[in-house]
Amino acid sequence: MHKLIALSTVISIGFTLPAAAQSCKLTQSIYRDVNGKGFELIFGQPPKNRAVYGASAVIKQAKQGVIYRFNLTQANGYGSISLIDPKRNNDNPSGFFVINFFNSDLTSAPFMPGRETSVPKYAFINGIGAAHYYDYRRDFSNNIPMLLDAMWVFDRCQN
Repeated sequence: MHKLIALSTVISIGFTLPAAAQSCKLTQSIYRDVNGKGFELIFGQPPKNRAVYGASAVIKQAKQGVIYRFNLTQANGYGSISLIDPKRNNDNPSGFFVINFFNSDLTSAPFMPGRETSVPKYAFINGIGAAHYYDYRRDFSNNIPMLLDAMWVFDRCQN
């Protein structure tokens, strides 16, 4: 009987969001890479006096520290959500990535930053693996992992 209860608990936990995600805002959320290489996608408050941004974000890794800084914005119309390097300009056109959010069953999450009641379980940043490779390829070793095009999973809510 105890084994059956434990098994049902493990199965149900695997398909639901952590309790913290159910009330966590994007600007308080921390995602981790599902590959387990120690990368975190940490969202924070948007830059002051910049209404076009719904959040800020950093990608960091335990051994590398912060490797990317972004502002998150959502386009008008279809409403794609993007991460934009704050240093991006005509001289530095890179640093623009579409981020997609998914529910726990991997269906698309209808998500509007700033209006959310909880955060989606998964996120995927298009093209970040290639950018990380070309930005840091001289630094890769057994001690410095490559980010790759990893799926991100909600890990915890910041206090």
